[in-house]
This record gives sequence, structure tokens and C-alpha cells, in this order.
Amino acid sequence: MKHKLIFILSMASILSLFSNCENNASDMPFALKKRDFYGTQFRIDGYYYQKYGTPEKLTIYFFYRNGILLHAGDGYTIDIEAKFENGELYEKLKENKYCWGLFNIDSNIIQFERYYNSDDISKDAYIRSGEILNDSTFRITKSMRSDGKEVSDENEMYYFKKFSPKIDSTNVFVK
Repeated sequence: MKHKLIFILSMASILSLFSNCENNASDMPFALKKRDFYGTQFRIDGYYYQKYGTPEKLTIYFFYRNGILLHAGDGYTIDIEAKFENGELYEKLKENKYCWGLFNIDSNIIQFERYYNSDDISKDAYIRSGEILNDSTFRITKSMRSDGKEVSDENEMYYFKKFSPKIDSTNVFVK
């Protein structure tokens, strides 16, 4: 009888895991609403990067007129542009929901939201916010879960780099 109970509890745990997979991050709506961006306070004809670490690495974001953002990833070196140009990187990014999100700009305030890879698939996305310093520089000062929990202070500077041809914003996760 004891073994039967353990088996039933184990099966219930496994079924619970499978049902959670159906309600994963891609099913949860973003807190930000999709809005086209037509402003001039923020350039979108290239990408934004943050430098970090030793040796120096880059975090890269693309922002699009349709309000979509692409987190192209972390850990890149300066020579990453060749992979953007030949389409090699886009093929990997377009199928990854953690790369896609939304952004909004109001006056000199920027907010963007995307999912972050996590062991806990029940968690909401993160919203990062900060200030636009000029048309080619912004600083992220806050990061928080979309539900307002897990708030942290940040101090990340992002710089613009003109780049063409820009990766396409077409994806299956944010429309």
C-alpha cells in the first residue's frame, strides 16, 4: 500500500509538471502594451549595446518602429556584426521566445519587457526602465517582474551603433 501511494504521488507530480508546461511564459501576456514608436528622441536605425566584463563583452538590443524589441544576446565581441549581416544569428534568435519583447517610450522614459529564461516557468516577465539621455544613449535604472515584485536597482548604460541591414522583427512570440 505504501508503494502504491508513493507511485500515485509521483505520477501526480509528473502530470503537474506537464500541465505547467502548457501555461509557460509565452502564454502570459506582457504588462506593456504594443505601441508603434514614431518619436525622434531615440534612434532605431541600428542597435544598442552595453559593455561589461574583462575581456570586454557586449549585450545587444534591437528596437523596431512597431514597438518590438529583440534581445540579440549577451557575451558578444565587437566582431558580431558579420553574424548579423549574413543572417546566421537571426536564424537562432527568431525561434527563442526569451529574445523577444515590447518597448514603450514616453518623453525621456524607456521601458521594455521580455521573458527571461528561468527554472520557474510560472514567473512573469521582467520590465526594465530608465531614462533616455540623448538620441543614442539610455540608462536602465530599474528592473522588476511584470507583477511589481522582485524590484532591483540597476545602472546599465546602453549606446547606439548605426547598423544596416537590421535583423527583421518578425517572430511568433510578439506580434
